[in-house]
Amino acid sequence: MLSIDTLNFRGNDMNKNWSTIEVLKHTRHDWLNKIQLIKGNIALNKIDRVNTIIEEIVIDAQNETHLTNLQIPTFAALIMTLNWEPHKYQFDYDVVGDIRNLSNYDSKLTEWCSQFFAILEEAVDEMGENHLSLTIDCSLEETRFFFDFSGILKDREYLTNWLTRISQSEQFPQITEYKVHNKEVSITIHIA
Repeated sequence: MLSIDTLNFRGNDMNKNWSTIEVLKHTRHDWLNKIQLIKGNIALNKIDRVNTIIEEIVIDAQNETHLTNLQIPTFAALIMTLNWEPHKYQFDYDVVGDIRNLSNYDSKLTEWCSQFFAILEEAVDEMGENHLSLTIDCSLEETRFFFDFSGILKDREYLTNWLTRISQSEQFPQITEYKVHNKEVSITIHIA
């Protein structure tokens, strides 16, 4: 039997292994923040806001379930822990459609996303209100990943050059479409 100290959880940094204690610490912190939000709104008698917060928690939990059911554990760990460390952008994700087994793509998806997150981190202006959303769409025969960024890019050319190089390569996953503007970026990748 493994001890709790020997269990590792892959985090958002490809070289970072989260210990079980660190995972529990971050999870507890997230839950305490949510409970305090609910308590504060109850104290202010903002019951509609409390209901909204609870609905958001349910949606987040459903997304976590759907993400982990895709059988891509390293990728799921990357996505679920991304906000645990400071970044120049806030991140959220959504999983829609039927759950399918994507286990054959776990390491390549994780590698690609880790590169993209690092490139975006360099290209983003830290003074902006920056937000990155990922939608994983499993509703068709192919699975599509939509990345949508809104905020301020300080180095648009750096990001564009990386996307151009990656999209022209035979590297998996294949970028099917991308657009880079001063305040918006959209990227679509798919798995056939």
